[in-house]
Amino acid sequence: MLSVAARSGCLRPVARKLLPSLSQASHLSGSIVTHWKAERFVSILTVGAMVGAAVHPTLAFDHALAIVVPLHTHWGLEQVFCDYVHIKPLIPVIGILLKVLTGFTIVALLYFNQHDIGITQAVKDVWNIRRIEPEELS
Repeated sequence: MLSVAARSGCLRPVARKLLPSLSQASHLSGSIVTHWKAERFVSILTVGAMVGAAVHPTLAFDHALAIVVPLHTHWGLEQVFCDYVHIKPLIPVIGILLKVLTGFTIVALLYFNQHDIGITQAVKDVWNIRRIEPEELS
């Protein structure tokens, strides 16, 4: 089963079946365990960065969000593609496109944080948008 997963590039479904808890992870290969731990660590960082940005918005929290949210989303989408894309020639193409899109998103968010209002202030501004009544337009 591992050889088929290894050939298709989708080892994470195997890891999820084999790794129900971290205590059982010691007998598996290092790269699967390291990736599994990294996914959990980034998930915790994502929650921490969101809470921190909500409580005390700073450039540091905006930069943290700019990195961990796209990374967390990348791994989630990668898993969806591994589970549901069964056309073998498309798997490497989708993987490359997803990596390019994730890299571009991280760079764009870091640029937005540095040269504009930042992620936290942008979210606050979106929340504060009010509906403009038609009579106010004239």
